[in-house]
Amino acid sequence: MTGGFEVPRRWSDFVGEDAEQAYAEVFKAGPPRGGHGDKGLDVPTGDSEVPFVQVKSSIKGVMDFFRESTRRKEFIPICIGEPGEREEMLSTLKKFGAWIAKDIPDRENFFEQISTFKTKLERSV
Repeated sequence: MTGGFEVPRRWSDFVGEDAEQAYAEVFKAGPPRGGHGDKGLDVPTGDSEVPFVQVKSSIKGVMDFFRESTRRKEFIPICIGEPGEREEMLSTLKKFGAWIAKDIPDRENFFEQISTFKTKLERSV
């Protein structure tokens, strides 16, 4: 609430909450923490190497998040689209810094681009 009035929520807020919940159910490491002010730490994974992930449902959301990551000079592993199996997701998160749903076109290219972005950002810090 703001000034006694409830702030209307965007459709993307509902989609985001559903996606975060779906990932939380696969990782089984606790409830999602997503929402404004979560500093990008949407869902715990239960893995010490990749303790949290940011969940996005679209490539546009990913691009906006990367702009914010660049501003903060901090890379947070990202999950895009539908979750997969826990171990498969953790494997690609560790290797590329991302999980990309299997139905996303040009998936392998996105893995490489995200990995390159992650490496450049980490070197700039």
